[in-house]
Amino acid sequence: MYLRDMKCRVLLYLFLVAALCIGCGDAPSMRQLQELEARVNDAPDSVLAVLTAADMPRWGESRALYALLTVEAQDKSYIDVADDSLISVATRYYDRRGPALHRLQAFYYHGRVYANAGLRHEAMTAYTRAKDFVDEVDEPYPVGLLYLQMGVLYGNDYDYPKGVICMEEASRYFKMAAKERLQYLTKRNMGLIYLNMLQFSQADSLLNEVLISGEACNDTYVIYSSINQLLRLYDATANVEALNSLFIRYPIDVLPQNAATYGIIAHYHALKNDRVAAEDALAHAWNISASAEDTAKLWHKSYQVNKALGRTDIALSNYERLFELQDSAVRITLQQPLIASQLDHYQSRLQVEELRNLNYRYLMSIAALVLLIVAAILYIYVRNRFRHKQEELTGYMELAEDLRHTLSHREESIGRINEELQQSHEQLDDLRHRVSKHEGSSARMQTQIAELFGTYSKLLNSLSETYYENQGSKSAIFTQLEKEIKRISEGNMIAELEAILDTNLDNIMARMRTELPHLKEKDYAFLTLLYARFSGKTIATFMKLERNHIYQIKHRLRDEIKSSDAPSRDFFLENML
Repeated sequence: MYLRDMKCRVLLYLFLVAALCIGCGDAPSMRQLQELEARVNDAPDSVLAVLTAADMPRWGESRALYALLTVEAQDKSYIDVADDSLISVATRYYDRRGPALHRLQAFYYHGRVYANAGLRHEAMTAYTRAKDFVDEVDEPYPVGLLYLQMGVLYGNDYDYPKGVICMEEASRYFKMAAKERLQYLTKRNMGLIYLNMLQFSQADSLLNEVLISGEACNDTYVIYSSINQLLRLYDATANVEALNSLFIRYPIDVLPQNAATYGIIAHYHALKNDRVAAEDALAHAWNISASAEDTAKLWHKSYQVNKALGRTDIALSNYERLFELQDSAVRITLQQPLIASQLDHYQSRLQVEELRNLNYRYLMSIAALVLLIVAAILYIYVRNRFRHKQEELTGYMELAEDLRHTLSHREESIGRINEELQQSHEQLDDLRHRVSKHEGSSARMQTQIAELFGTYSKLLNSLSETYYENQGSKSAIFTQLEKEIKRISEGNMIAELEAILDTNLDNIMARMRTELPHLKEKDYAFLTLLYARFSGKTIATFMKLERNHIYQIKHRLRDEIKSSDAPSRDFFLENML
C-alpha cells in the first residue's frame, strides 16, 4: 500500500513537472496555477517542488495566486514558515479583489505564518480578517481550517469558551467536507479545552471517542495524541483504575518517552504507594526534561508524588519551588497581549476602517459628480461661445468675401454709378485706348467688350432716366432695376456671357460641361457668373438666392471639382477666386 502511494506521488510529480516546467524557469500561467491548486490538498510536497522550480509571475492575480499556493503547500508539507514576505504578496492583492475563497485563504495563511513566528496578536487579526469572507465561500474545508486555528489560538490564550465555539464550528465544517480525520483531531482539541476547563466528563468522552477512531484507522498520531491527553485527565482526577487500564492497553515502553509522561507514571506509582517505582520514574523524568515547561511540570509532579507518599516536608519544598517558577511564567504571560479580550476591538477597528473607506468612496463620488457638473456647465458655455464665435467668423468671412470681390473686380456702388454718369467722353476714349493697347487681345474680344460697355451704358442711362423722371424716387428706380435684371436673367445674357468666357478663358465653360457633365444647369450658370467675376450680391440677385447660400454653393462646387478626376480640375479651381 505504501509503495503504491509513493508510486502515485512520483507519477503525479512527474506529470506536474512535464505540464508546468516545459521551459525550465518560466513563470507558470494562470491555467497552470489553477491545475496546481486542484492538487495541493492531495500532493502538497509535489506542488511545492513544481512551484519552487518555476519563476514567480511578475504581476497581477497570477503572482498573488503563486504566492498563496506556495505558502499553502509549505504549510500542508509541515514546513513552519515564519517570514511573511511571500504571503504578503497575496494579501495585498486579495485585500480588495479576487474570489472570496482566495481572499479567505490569503489571510488564513498569513495568520498561520504569524502564528509560526509567535506573533499571536497579528495572527488573530489575520484570522479575523479571513472570517469576513466565510459567508461568501462555498467550500467547507478551508472554513473548517480557519475555525480550527482560531480555536487553538483561543485555547492557548485561556479563552476556553470561545475556543470551544470555534472547535464546534470547525467540526461541523469538516463533517460537511467529509474530512473524518480532521473531525477527530478537532474533537481531540476540544477535549483538551474541556480538560483545561476542568470539565472532566466531557473531556473523557471526547478523548476516548478519538482514541477508538484512531485505533480503528490505525492512525498512530491520533492514538498517541489522545493517550497523552487521557493520561493528563486521569492523572488530574487521580483515577488509578483508568490509568491502570490504559497502561495495560498501551505499555509504558510504547508510550511517548518524555518528561511529562514519566511524571504522570511517577504519580501513578505513588498513588499505588509504590515508592521505589515512583522515585525511579520521577528521576528518569528529571533526566530527560528539556525545557522550562518540563521543569514546572516536574516540580508539580514531585509535589504530588511526595504528598501521596506522605513526605509532606519535601512536598512543601517542591511546591515552593513550583511557585517561584510560576511567578516568572505568570509575569511573562501577563506582559503578552490578551488576544481574546481584544477580538471585539479588532472587529470594531475593521468596521471603522470599512466605514472610513465607505465615507471616502462617498466623498470621492460626490467630488466626481461635482466635477462632472462643472465640466458639463463649462462644456455648454464653451460650446455656446464657440458657436457665437463661429457665427461671427462666418459673418466676417462673408464680409471679407464681399470686400474681396469689390476690390478685385471693382464693383461700383450707386455713388460710383452717379459719378461715372458725370464722367466725360475723354475718360471713355481713354478706356477704349487702354483696352485697344492690351497685348494679346483679339478683335472679337474688343468688339465684345465694346458691346458689353454699350449694354452697360444703356442700363445706366435707363436707370438715370427713371431716376430723373420720378424725381429721385427710390421705389421707381428699384422697380425699373428689377425689370432690367429680370430681362437680363431671362434673356440670353448667361449664354452670351458663357460664350465670352470660352473665348477669353480657354473654353473654360465648354470644358466644364464636357468633363463634369453631372452638374446641374443652375450650377453651370452659377459658375459662369462666378468666372465672370460678379460679386456674391450680384450673383444672388440674378439667381434669386439668399446671400448665405452663395458661399455654401461655392464651397460645394469647389469640393465636387476637387474630388473629381477631371483633367482640367486644377484650371477650374484656379479661376474660382
